[in-house]
Amino acid sequence: MGTTTPARPTATPPDRVVGVTPCSPFRVWWRVYRHHLRLLRSTAIAWTVVLAGVGAGVVATFEDRLPTEATRIAANALEGSPAFEAVFGRFVQPGSLEGFVLSRWTGMFAIFVAVWGLLAATKLLRGAEEAGHAEPLRAGALSARGLLGSAIAATLSWFALFAAAVGATHSAAGMDTATSWTLGATMGLLAATFAAVGMLSSQVVTTRRQASQLAGAVLAASLAVRVLAAATATPDGMWWTTPFGWIGFLHESDEARGAVFAAFSVILIVVLAVTFALAHRDLHAGIVDGTKQAVTPGRPVRGQLGLTARATAAPMVTWAAALATGAFVFALLADDFVAVVADMAESTAVYEQMGYTAMDTSEGFIALILGWFFFVGVALFAAAQVAAIREEEASWRIEHLLARPVGRVRWLVIRTVAAAVGIALLAMAVAAAVWAGTALGGSPLAVGDAVLAGVNLMPAALLFLGLGVLLFGLLPRLTAPLAFGAVIAAYLLDFVGPLLELPDALLDASPFRHLAPVPVIDVDVAAALIMLGIGVLAATAGVAAFRRRDLKEA
Repeated sequence: MGTTTPARPTATPPDRVVGVTPCSPFRVWWRVYRHHLRLLRSTAIAWTVVLAGVGAGVVATFEDRLPTEATRIAANALEGSPAFEAVFGRFVQPGSLEGFVLSRWTGMFAIFVAVWGLLAATKLLRGAEEAGHAEPLRAGALSARGLLGSAIAATLSWFALFAAAVGATHSAAGMDTATSWTLGATMGLLAATFAAVGMLSSQVVTTRRQASQLAGAVLAASLAVRVLAAATATPDGMWWTTPFGWIGFLHESDEARGAVFAAFSVILIVVLAVTFALAHRDLHAGIVDGTKQAVTPGRPVRGQLGLTARATAAPMVTWAAALATGAFVFALLADDFVAVVADMAESTAVYEQMGYTAMDTSEGFIALILGWFFFVGVALFAAAQVAAIREEEASWRIEHLLARPVGRVRWLVIRTVAAAVGIALLAMAVAAAVWAGTALGGSPLAVGDAVLAGVNLMPAALLFLGLGVLLFGLLPRLTAPLAFGAVIAAYLLDFVGPLLELPDALLDASPFRHLAPVPVIDVDVAAALIMLGIGVLAATAGVAAFRRRDLKEA
């Protein structure tokens, strides 16, 4: 009988493995693009609903804010006032519906849009790398530039939806259709511009925190140029040196909408082109490697207390420099503000209806700018400190401390106390800048009033610090977004809630609403102590929760 030679086994080609369907590079890119959309979905929907809804509410309540022809004429008289334009951006016919709404968007709303853009970008790039999500994508059919292109496409998609939402809601609320959609498109471009800055920063430095700080510094510099353009009463050319100035030319009377779109298009193309050129970097690397610093002789760090003090001091000094500079510039304008408002009783009445009293005094102006900018600024520093605490855990740097005779409770308590001290020093830096600015500007503020104004900045920030520590103990992976989100939500509720005529019960949920307008009146000691007590209780609960739970990576 013949023998049968067994067939030699053949290897299955890699692209024919059972259950695995080969994907083209485009299909891989498309799946990653959808993944990026999902990563941004919750925050994008929240930002879109809040900002578009609040803006439409401002449109709907315009006649309640400026009910008579006299009040509208008085509001129009504020056009060109350095003090008002430093706060709101470039004023154009603020007594008209379109001018009134645009002044709100060119003021604080635009800042929130820019912050959203840069945070979204750093989340998709540096955030994904720190969490280890980018490595499997880069190991497959997707190149570094393909991954960057997917992130850009996802952010632009959400910003386009945001732009459409602003245009549709404002038009439906009663604003001119062309102005509504121009406003929406411009805000989408503003978000995209600072997202591009965030993406470029993510190529330059090595961590998400560093990228956010670098992009935030660019944002702060852009705002400083806008304030300078207003404070110095310069020609219109100065406004064109910053994106926050461009958005001041959206009123139809300027006939500059095409130039605004062109300016945003140019800066987007340039920044994204540079970003693509740098995208060939290795994972977890950057043009500037912050992890490799030259060792220079210096004073040694003594224990965890010294290490914590050194880690807290650097960001505190940066925040203090930024906020104190802004406070000084605004305080310099107090005399100009008082001179304008003193002859405009109707304007004073309008702002008193919005909750701002003694507007014809330098104390009233200081209370105004502290309430609009620096309450939230110091509170955001508290949220940033909580985010830094979480970063120490997420990056596993905490293991080097906990592996030694440093207990969990001691580590977190010292870290929290250091953040609280940083808040106090930051508030006093703002107070000193306010005092110096008013003294040089011709409307000197009493030293005691300046100190009380600084003290008044602390209670809400300490409350948010305590709540952030509680979030860190219970929901570590959501600490940073929820800590920052709580501050921004409370600020929006306090800032635009009265404009929308929301119920007092809802408005009272914002801690900022319970802070007295110091130095117009004295500090509300009872409210301050209640906030401090809630903050301490929340922080205590957070420390207890952290003591019981496992460490969580990014």
